[in-house]
Amino acid sequence: MLQQSVLPLKLEGTQELLTAQAGLVLAHEFHLSLGVGDLLDEHLPVPGSNRGLRASEVVLPTVLMLQGGGKGLEDIRVLAQDKALRKAGALKKVPAPSTLGDWLRRTGSSRRAMRGLLKVGKALAAHRMKGCGSKEFTLDVDATIIEANKREAEVAYEGTRGYQPMLGFLFETRWLIHEQMRAANVPAQSGAVDFIRSCQRQMPKGRRIARLRSDSAFYRRDVVEVCEREGIEYVIRADWDEAVKAAYRGLGADAWEPYVSGRTKRQRQVAQTVHAFDKGGGSFRLIFVRDVEAQQQLIETEQTPRTGAIITNAPAERMTAQEVVEWYNQRGTAENYIKELKVGFGMERMPCGEQEANAAWLRIGALAYNLFLLQQAEAMPAELKRSTVQTVRWRFYAVAARLVRHARALVLKVAAGARLLGQMQRMRAHSWRMAYG
Repeated sequence: MLQQSVLPLKLEGTQELLTAQAGLVLAHEFHLSLGVGDLLDEHLPVPGSNRGLRASEVVLPTVLMLQGGGKGLEDIRVLAQDKALRKAGALKKVPAPSTLGDWLRRTGSSRRAMRGLLKVGKALAAHRMKGCGSKEFTLDVDATIIEANKREAEVAYEGTRGYQPMLGFLFETRWLIHEQMRAANVPAQSGAVDFIRSCQRQMPKGRRIARLRSDSAFYRRDVVEVCEREGIEYVIRADWDEAVKAAYRGLGADAWEPYVSGRTKRQRQVAQTVHAFDKGGGSFRLIFVRDVEAQQQLIETEQTPRTGAIITNAPAERMTAQEVVEWYNQRGTAENYIKELKVGFGMERMPCGEQEANAAWLRIGALAYNLFLLQQAEAMPAELKRSTVQTVRWRFYAVAARLVRHARALVLKVAAGARLLGQMQRMRAHSWRMAYG
């Protein structure tokens, strides 16, 4: 017989229970050991009929699908068809794509259900922060554009049709403490104070937001007033408005000092003054950074400086102007967190036609993201504790295995070396201690 393939092999199907994602079984076991299923069923509405799915039977498979690399409703089919993964993980029910879409629409339009998802998130935040030595955290806030070619989607400022949710991350832990779905044409500064307070409500008992960093979306008097009243130290990029321009022009030559940084060889300077939103309002420090070669003359020609001004209430005796700038620049790490949420956990595009349903999808995406961080912090090997989820999928989740029954017990025979097998066994031991220890 003539060979009709490039490689000298035959391709056949099998009825054996095989999975290419044995590591996801351990992720699901970790979720169960945390009691996530019980939390979901406790805080979300019960199904309307005996045939309806409980919240845990919808959310847990969806979280697992997102952690495994799924991007949309149809990808839940891949999980449903993986009989070995489902049997090993005791996933008796997996919603169909249409069922998942209907559930998202009902949940997103129900204030009780959306608050229930927040309660689940707060309980997980409390678990995460038990292992943190600090009781005070830094909130990095930012808005991001998410594409959605749907009938209700609006157009953002840069032309993308979709949504512009506001996200709040805790710098010390990468934790997404709160997300808020918004139409793409809603200004990022809208509802700034309400968003800060929502983030505060999500903080577990005994923990607080003590520091705030934001771009110019939060350059608002009401934000500054709330921070002052509640003892929150802030650093916020200022709009280059007429008052800020006037403050810049009022600086004398002796106000500028060298900005020493190993990150760039360009010669820069930093200066500061006292500023306020209006004559009756409280004052704060206004800090400028300029490129000596390229920017010293820009203000005279009414051009916008390449680096904007920054306001802060951090005491000058504790933090120099350059230290404030360096502290502000650290918020750039939030861009990596946003990229991980969107690219890593399928939040690049919204799957539904209604904003409420997409808000529920985003909240489940936040849950998947935070559960992954928990697993990284508590159970994964040291070399994966700061890795992206894509790296973890490649090195830990995407492990081939065969599920067999031996001596009345299920055995997951993993195609892994001794080192990886040992890591997986240690993860299982950790889940056991959380559930029963």
